[in-house]
Amino acid sequence: MDEERHILICVKTYPEYSAKYTETVCTAGILKDTRQLIRLYPIIYRYLEGDKRFGKYQWITAKIEKNPSDRRPESFKVELDSIRLGARITASDNWKERKRWVLNQKHIFPSLEALLEAQEAQGTSLGLIRVKKMINFEIVRKSNIEIKEAESKKDMIMKQLHFFEAKKNLELIPFRFTLRFLCNDLKCKSPHNVSILDWEFGELYRRVKTNQDWKNFIRRKVDQLLSPGRDTYLFMGNMSGHPTSFSVLGFFWPKRELQGRLF
Repeated sequence: MDEERHILICVKTYPEYSAKYTETVCTAGILKDTRQLIRLYPIIYRYLEGDKRFGKYQWITAKIEKNPSDRRPESFKVELDSIRLGARITASDNWKERKRWVLNQKHIFPSLEALLEAQEAQGTSLGLIRVKKMINFEIVRKSNIEIKEAESKKDMIMKQLHFFEAKKNLELIPFRFTLRFLCNDLKCKSPHNVSILDWEFGELYRRVKTNQDWKNFIRRKVDQLLSPGRDTYLFMGNMSGHPTSFSVLGFFWPKRELQGRLF
């Protein structure tokens, strides 16, 4: 592996079962020395030791190298045993310190259209875009075929683990969370419809699913994230096998700062 690097963790997606790694979480962060937005994959987050389990907006130090099996320029492999936890950046002073690192022109795009153009030109696979208007948020049940395939994959992977290996049950979410929105850019002529993969949405579903009104609990969270009083950006990322298909990996949602009065 390369030398140790300092990385500010910004995004974690809900875990997925993996035939090769048992379970993976897509993690994105910002390199301290170059301010580059990178992807750390694979991360078997729930199987990490407690002293290596990082949170969002926490600095970590780890040995990383460019992932040779992933052509996306932002994808890096991490030596899991090398992870050391550092300080967390709080949300104090309206996310001032977080903004200093996240709102960097190196990885902000005016629209999803611009991000797709960068993907075609340079292979860009990560970026932030600013939301102008939320059109709709939907919670759609996955098809029976999708659910059965996911359950079969889970059973196969769990059976492959050796007797003495840890087995941690991962709740499969039978719903898909989708966001329909307009970007804050003149290039954005029609609404985008994208999936939300943020870990926090999966955890929120698990907490409220037994409540009769559970869908509205989640909708209210979306309304909060994208309210007019918030200056919301979306962390967007694509899949290696589907480079033009971007999903929401996370939200950056400080309060909107009012312009000072002129008179």
